[in-house]
Amino acid sequence: MKRKILLIDDDKELSEELSDLLVSEGYLVQAAFDGFEGKQLIKKNVYDIILLDIKMPILDGVDLLKIIKNITFKAKIILISGKPSLEKEINKQGLLPMISGFVSKPFDIQRLLNTIKLA
Repeated sequence: MKRKILLIDDDKELSEELSDLLVSEGYLVQAAFDGFEGKQLIKKNVYDIILLDIKMPILDGVDLLKIIKNITFKAKIILISGKPSLEKEINKQGLLPMISGFVSKPFDIQRLLNTIKLA
């Protein structure tokens, strides 16, 4: 059975390229282009993995994590960010137990694929 991934990132070009790559790797991928859209999809669908960008308009990744913390689901969450101190910030917010991995932007594709496989 193919693993289902929700990609939440406001960079549409990057999302399209990453979605194509993940589909070619055998994943089912759905994309959301802001946190609000991502929240709606999480409420309606079941995902194995959520790739979540932190810096987004409307509803950023940290605020979305706070919201979905109260939603029962089993998806593994991998955070995508260009912020090197992200793990410390997430820990301060008490959200670290929700996270299965971190990938820094710009990211190495092989590292991202390995992080997804291990999630």
